[in-house]
Amino acid sequence: MKFLRRSKDTEAELKRLIQHCKSLRWSVAWASHGFPLFDHLVKHTEKIHQLTIGIHFYQTHPDFIAAFMGHDDVRFVMNPSGVFHPKLYYFDLGDGNWECITGSPNFTHSAFHANTEHACLFSNKDVGAESNHREILLALDEAMVSGKTLSDKELAAYRSIWKRQQKRLGPLSGSYSPPEKKKGKRSPLDVPLFVEDWDDYFNSVKEDQEHTTAGRLVVLEKARKLFSEHLHFGDMVDENRKRIAGFGSEPDVDWGWFGSMRGHGLFMQAVNQNSSDISDALDQIPLTGLVSQEHFDEYVSRFQKSFDKSGIATATRLLAMKRPDYFVCLDSKNRDKLCEAFDIPKSVDLDDYWEKVIQRITDSNWWNAPEPKDDLEKRVWKCRAAFLDVRFYDPK
Repeated sequence: MKFLRRSKDTEAELKRLIQHCKSLRWSVAWASHGFPLFDHLVKHTEKIHQLTIGIHFYQTHPDFIAAFMGHDDVRFVMNPSGVFHPKLYYFDLGDGNWECITGSPNFTHSAFHANTEHACLFSNKDVGAESNHREILLALDEAMVSGKTLSDKELAAYRSIWKRQQKRLGPLSGSYSPPEKKKGKRSPLDVPLFVEDWDDYFNSVKEDQEHTTAGRLVVLEKARKLFSEHLHFGDMVDENRKRIAGFGSEPDVDWGWFGSMRGHGLFMQAVNQNSSDISDALDQIPLTGLVSQEHFDEYVSRFQKSFDKSGIATATRLLAMKRPDYFVCLDSKNRDKLCEAFDIPKSVDLDDYWEKVIQRITDSNWWNAPEPKDDLEKRVWKCRAAFLDVRFYDPK
């Protein structure tokens, strides 16, 4: 028996065994594509005698499934009772010789190139090999029976669901550093703003050094009232649309807070002309209840049609006005400090704003706190995402 302490040790043994075996029989929870061992397996598909792969939690990459769609001895476990979670790699070497690897690694890029994984290699030469051999083959047979082949239609359906699930899996990976960071990733527990509780958050945003909490609440609550009174943004009178958009005026109310858009000429022109695309975009965001990424994606697709060079500042200004509980206006006045606090790349744009900003916000402890009983706290809580601007606003 040999203990494989490092992922590269397991990778090397699997490569050797794929190369030299007569046939292989595997039962693995998840699999991906686009890494050396995958390419090595593809070159030796004729050696596959049994290959059973799970797709629970939509972790298996659809391109892996596609690569083996036509192989009669490859099965996929769709809806097991519980989670299909084995990692069993068996190799028949001929003349009664066999070797087997079992342990923590799935057949994925991450398992062999990112994760900490351990495994054990044993063979027909080890003590108790004969009885263990029978049990191994029985387990592999049982896994194979539980799986099925997939049709092109089923793969297409799986791929659609898989794509949606990927949007949600980022925060669950345990790292809130951007994926382009190769080293030094930070755990959510190392990001203070992520773990901060409601009391600390509220106390920080009410201590506004540039504006006033009362003044900020007036802006957001007036905006909420306007959206409540009008079915569509385009139904508002011109001056109210300008105020929502961040360049209108009103006595005793500074509508430039939470992102002044006075320097965005094309956006101002589109609002002045009552662009139907802007109004239609805002219609995609519900006024109450859950806001999903699907809502946001529909908003973006319509907003980007409304004027040339539509950007993140103008788009998120409108979002923060309609749903300040979910969205913060990301502009030149708060971008640097906000991105640093949440470990978000400063290059964030509208296409990845949900993934890199909103997912972090809505996973934070303070955001998920129950609605407070104190009146002032309750009013801020209903606008809690937009109030991030207090923390990171820089007048320079």
